[in-house]
Amino acid sequence: MTADALPTATLAVYAVLSIPAIFCLVWHGKTGLIGWSYLQAFCTLRIVGGALAMSSDKGSSHNNNYSSSASLIANIGLSPLLLATSGILHESVAILAAGTSGLQSATASKTDLVLVSVCIALLTAAWVVLCIWTALSLMPSSFFSFGRRQRSKVVIEDAGSTAMARGYGSKLLWGVAAALPFIGIRVFYSLVALTTRLAYLSPSTGALSIRVVVAFLPELVACLILIFLGLMTRHVASL
Repeated sequence: MTADALPTATLAVYAVLSIPAIFCLVWHGKTGLIGWSYLQAFCTLRIVGGALAMSSDKGSSHNNNYSSSASLIANIGLSPLLLATSGILHESVAILAAGTSGLQSATASKTDLVLVSVCIALLTAAWVVLCIWTALSLMPSSFFSFGRRQRSKVVIEDAGSTAMARGYGSKLLWGVAAALPFIGIRVFYSLVALTTRLAYLSPSTGALSIRVVVAFLPELVACLILIFLGLMTRHVASL
């Protein structure tokens, strides 16, 4: 794969993944609206970012503007992925409760750099919180206590539905746990790239091998895991 091929591959892959993401958004209904909406937003940002990166590679008069925009989108794209994971985690805990109880740019100014660094630091903190939240949710005792404290919007009418709800919730929860390490790789890559300011670590113009291994592939794996979960639990809205 050449450097020019990565934006094209990104655009093509996420254009395809946006289709099942839309189906997951529709199938999961109100319960999963937040998580799957953000996952669709993530796919859209990756499509736009890929298109802008392709435009910047053509050497047009607006090359610098396209490159800066692509770099910005490469970093802010982490936000909807984290929010999607958070939303799906919220959905999984809600279902389990019901079942149990029944930026980086070469021309950036110092101010811009500080703002982007703060943003990435917040994303890193958000990832850590998500990991802690997921770990606590995986504890059986937390399922029971959460179910007693919260009112779920999912109505469980019989024992069969209860078991099914718990099954769906468990799948979503373990899937979130599986996706978080890959998201963490991408988050810490951005954190290191922005704090060190090394050219070969740039998310948009850095070394191709690094961008593929610690940016493109972790995002893709996390997205595939979440979409696969959505397809497996597509009947959750009917409970």
